[in-house]
Amino acid sequence: MSKTVSAGTSLSRRTLLKAGGALALGSTFPMPAIAATQKLKIGYITGATGNMAPFAEADPFLIPLVQQAFKDGLEIGGTTYDIEIVTADDQSNPDRASTIAAQFINGDQVNLMLAMNALTNVPVASQCEIAGVPCITTMDPWQGWMFPLGGKPDVGFEYVNHFFWGIEDIISLYVGMWDSLPTNKVIGSCWPNDPPGKVFGDATIGFPPALAAAGFKVVETGSFQPGADDFSQQIALFRDNNVEIVTGLFSPPEWAVFWRQAAQLGFKPKVATVAKALLFPSGIEALGTTGDGMSTEIWWTPEYPFKSSITGQTSKELADAYTAATGRNWTQPLGVVHALWEAGIGALKASGDPTNPEAVAAAARSQVIDTVVGKLDWNTSPVKNVAKLKIAGGQWRLKDDGAYDLIVTYNKSAPDVPLGGDFSLELGS
Repeated sequence: MSKTVSAGTSLSRRTLLKAGGALALGSTFPMPAIAATQKLKIGYITGATGNMAPFAEADPFLIPLVQQAFKDGLEIGGTTYDIEIVTADDQSNPDRASTIAAQFINGDQVNLMLAMNALTNVPVASQCEIAGVPCITTMDPWQGWMFPLGGKPDVGFEYVNHFFWGIEDIISLYVGMWDSLPTNKVIGSCWPNDPPGKVFGDATIGFPPALAAAGFKVVETGSFQPGADDFSQQIALFRDNNVEIVTGLFSPPEWAVFWRQAAQLGFKPKVATVAKALLFPSGIEALGTTGDGMSTEIWWTPEYPFKSSITGQTSKELADAYTAATGRNWTQPLGVVHALWEAGIGALKASGDPTNPEAVAAAARSQVIDTVVGKLDWNTSPVKNVAKLKIAGGQWRLKDDGAYDLIVTYNKSAPDVPLGGDFSLELGS
């Protein structure tokens, strides 16, 4: 069973307790004991609209898939529970996401919260940690989740958990790909002025110091505002400094503008390795034939040799089912968001008592589970409450029919993922 709710305002548990004189402002409190029930509620907050909408494209396919898998209930500890999913669109707005999370916690009394928006994971997790509600989030570098929450990698949290790669993983991946190519090692970088962009461009933990340490010369342009429609200044700086490698974090529309203006200004780098914008088939297809050879990190593809713990489908079977149901090409978040549901269901099952928030939280932060994106291991992770997602690297290759394939060309950080070809040097070659 599923229902969609709109964001509204409601009195939080903290407000109610404060009004009764039971709790001082700023303190934390456990989730009240929940009576034994035959129903479990899972709250799912997604960015169906707004800047992060491409990441939620598979939601209308995935949520019914989960519902169908548990249409007869979920058996845990000898009890069969009906699963109710409550969903809401945060519109890629942190304030709205916080309001929705409070409503799910205080109004819907969810047993578990799931979220997948890099712009809004932090306010959702913050609400859950304060209220004592188990939560799992994804699709955000772990540093961009943990540090804004005030956490420390060696301490972590009690109720909130996360899985994804870290900035160190994507830096290692990009450097590994670039080191295999004969370039002048001059890199031009562009990072947006938003939470993920600030992590990527951070002067201490981000790309700038790591690339300098790896022997690259970095031409930086300062951050750009999300939704920017003019990159002529950045492009001119790259062109005039003989940049041969371009990297950055762009939305698909932003990158389309950048690449069109690059052509107009006579700038053609040898390598373009871009996060976010090149994850999606639609993003590369919007570039026409000029996207041939562009490279990106790979979170998941149909070629990944893993199966779903919910449906038993292989990666390819999941992708084929998505295409058959929607008429669309597979998209990388399809696998990652599916794995989020696997992790959530896995934590409920492993808890022994899914109505006990402490038991569910303990199961989540010690969970080791095989998913459609590979093994997620919170138990032995060097970062508390975080399971590291292994990522590969690849290039988009233009086929004779005008369509694109994403080929895995680098797998040192994800050796279980088979290579599909070599990394080519020149864009369009």
